[in-house]
Amino acid sequence: MLAENQVMIGYSKAEGLLVPNLTKKEFREIIKKQYYSKAGNVRAAGQIAGDLWRFIREIKLGNYIVVPAEEGLYISKVIGPATYDEMRIFNATAYRRKVEWLNNKKLVPMDLVTDELKKRLKSLQRVIDASDLYIEIEFALRHAG
Repeated sequence: MLAENQVMIGYSKAEGLLVPNLTKKEFREIIKKQYYSKAGNVRAAGQIAGDLWRFIREIKLGNYIVVPAEEGLYISKVIGPATYDEMRIFNATAYRRKVEWLNNKKLVPMDLVTDELKKRLKSLQRVIDASDLYIEIEFALRHAG
């Protein structure tokens, strides 16, 4: 991630999610067909579809992406649209976004992260909207660097 200046998300076998006019239902059906065809688990497919939808459709250029790690978090700024690299299907990292890693690609220690941001990072969702915590993210960056 850091070396390639990108963030990525799994479920790479669900090809076609970058088609701009897909509805959320069509988006979910692609995931269900690829990953849950036997189990028929619409709820699990819906959860994954929500994460991928936010990663592909809702994250905008200039948004922060916060990546938690055991001892802290990495913070990046989105500088490119969502892409699909079919050569990365084998390691489940085909869906990607180009980012600029902040804080010189160094971990922001967890003791510099506000309680509000820590709470948000505990979400069961893989991709969450934390745009309302912009000030908290800026605070962590400012005090880390």
